[in-house]
Amino acid sequence: MKLCSYLLLCAALLILNPHISGADGTYTVKKGDSLYKIARKFKVRPEEIQKVNGLSSGRIRPGSRITIPSNKHDAERHEEIKTLSKSPDLMSLTMKERLILFAKKMLNIPYKFGGSGFFGIDCSGYVQKVFGFLNIPLPRTAREQFGFGESILKEELSIGDLVFFRTYASFPSHVGIYIGNNLFIHASSRGRKVTIDSLETPYYSARFIGGKRLIQ
Repeated sequence: MKLCSYLLLCAALLILNPHISGADGTYTVKKGDSLYKIARKFKVRPEEIQKVNGLSSGRIRPGSRITIPSNKHDAERHEEIKTLSKSPDLMSLTMKERLILFAKKMLNIPYKFGGSGFFGIDCSGYVQKVFGFLNIPLPRTAREQFGFGESILKEELSIGDLVFFRTYASFPSHVGIYIGNNLFIHASSRGRKVTIDSLETPYYSARFIGGKRLIQ
């Protein structure tokens, strides 16, 4: 019965957010494209595309890849997850299962340094928001979040653990959520969105500094 509920919720997530299956949230600019045409195609505002991609003007070059923001606003997507969190079936799942459902609901949200909303979010803002839906409060930065929970070695990682990296600084400066099979979900400045990567990727393997367990 529990497995059936879990599968039904996964299906609901795919319906609510089709970006979870396949779409990568990016677009390769073609000859003849304009910011207005692309915005109209994806049903978003031109200024939203400009802001997410850090464009100083509306000029775009053919062949360049740009991030396409969701056409749902922060409040709307936040309300979707709040509604999902009150589902009776959801309450039958373990806390870890709920955590991963919420984490994947936010796939493909554009990355934005210092951001904490569905229009743009950074790694620690993403982790803080996901755990917040489970009423687990966390501080805002990866450096502060590293001070919470039980320290876990790489070979001890379990679904729902936080994974930390040293990227642009000597202290813990990047964080994600472990989802099993050496994979973690995070708001990636490299991928420019919330995405799933492998801990075995050379970039992350060389910068991994440890895990933290908040859910036993």
